Amino acid sequence: MATSVQDLISQLGNADLPILSVSAAEFDKLAVRGERADPSDIVDVVLHDPFFTLNVLRAMGARKRGRLAGEITTIEHAVMMFGAQPLFERFANPGIIENQFKPNPRALLQLRRALSRAHHAACQARDWAIFRQDIESEEVYIAASLNDIGEQLLCYFAPESAAKLTEEIRRDPEGTREAQQSILGFDLRALHAEIVHAFQLPDLLQDLTDPANMEKPRALNVQLAASVARHAEFGWHGAALERDMAGVAVLLHLPLEDVVGRIHRTAALAARAWQWYKAPPAARWLPLLQPPVVPEQAVKLASTAAPAPFGSTPEVMAWAMRALIENAGLSRAVFALRAPDGMNLRGKFAVGVEPNSPFAHFEIGLAKHHLFAHLMSKPQSVWFNEQNRSNLQSFVTSDITSVAGSGEFFASSVFLGTQPFGLFYGDRRDAAAGGLDERSYQVFKEIGLKVTQALNQLAGKK
Repeated sequence: MATSVQDLISQLGNADLPILSVSAAEFDKLAVRGERADPSDIVDVVLHDPFFTLNVLRAMGARKRGRLAGEITTIEHAVMMFGAQPLFERFANPGIIENQFKPNPRALLQLRRALSRAHHAACQARDWAIFRQDIESEEVYIAASLNDIGEQLLCYFAPESAAKLTEEIRRDPEGTREAQQSILGFDLRALHAEIVHAFQLPDLLQDLTDPANMEKPRALNVQLAASVARHAEFGWHGAALERDMAGVAVLLHLPLEDVVGRIHRTAALAARAWQWYKAPPAARWLPLLQPPVVPEQAVKLASTAAPAPFGSTPEVMAWAMRALIENAGLSRAVFALRAPDGMNLRGKFAVGVEPNSPFAHFEIGLAKHHLFAHLMSKPQSVWFNEQNRSNLQSFVTSDITSVAGSGEFFASSVFLGTQPFGLFYGDRRDAAAGGLDERSYQVFKEIGLKVTQALNQLAGKK
């Protein structure tokens, strides 16, 4: 068992760290395409895995020459510098984390939890960075993902010590540093600094992950994201998490209630990657994800510029779900995917959903003649309301109301080329927020249009 910082650093050696099996599998799929692989897909795979991210940055550190030293701070830039094929060759046949933990599944789960928490922190940090119009949000994402790399490596090299530390933090979330000294005999920040030095990582990474730099907004962003992810791992209540959220409100210059809703939504989006880590995400503690409705005066008709270009369909939908809540002011929304046989619509991405409600299992057959089946005949949208209820009520059949309930709603079909792909549905069931309005409907349609454009662009790439 490692007993000191130098003990752990010596175990790192010069070899790459092993990566998750899903990371290796996804990377292999891209490698088959060679130089034809989309760089954004490569970046997405690497960023999902903190150990893979560390390996790539370490490789770039070893390649530093002259004036280029310290310039590679993102995986996107690293891919550009390496080139796709050389990168595939450099990281072919990696070690697999799961293979090295076969005799100890509990230790494997512990490491998976740490990596999942890093992903959650990175998602929160990137969301706030984008809100703050940080032009290099990936740098902030990476810093948050690797902020606790010392603990992640402790889980790998010394799982028994890591387990004791985790249990102590669970008991006293505010006594983290004291627990580290008591159980390990050293502060994990010291290990972190040694890793940055040993791996020749960018100076920027050290700056963004150093708690001493929290007077700088980007570093504060990273530290708050790591703290929110850590404290939320054990539940969404408690003084420590409340202080974290208050700090985020100051950072973003937003009301606390808006920040809480934003953090909850991002946690839910981060949880969609749970199969990558096979660890329970922090969002599991959210009994009801129902973000606050954005006031009408805050709704922007342009629906906030979508990030471009999108790298994948989940990325497109993650943006859309957030925009439907934040910009269209909906309290719940779903994107239902059309089955390959065209016989039904099945919910694929959703927000604001009560876990055990019929809406959480959104599925509607298309064999019967109803409003949603009609919408899937061509690209079109509808706002079902009191003004058109008498004309449309017969098309809002029990197939729809049994899943979505009664009341006003927006719906819009999405096509890939000439083929129906899916349907957006949204409503506002919070009585205090009032009914749907024309402004929100225009935003809803604009979001659907952006998604259609983005998905068709992605389809064109493939």
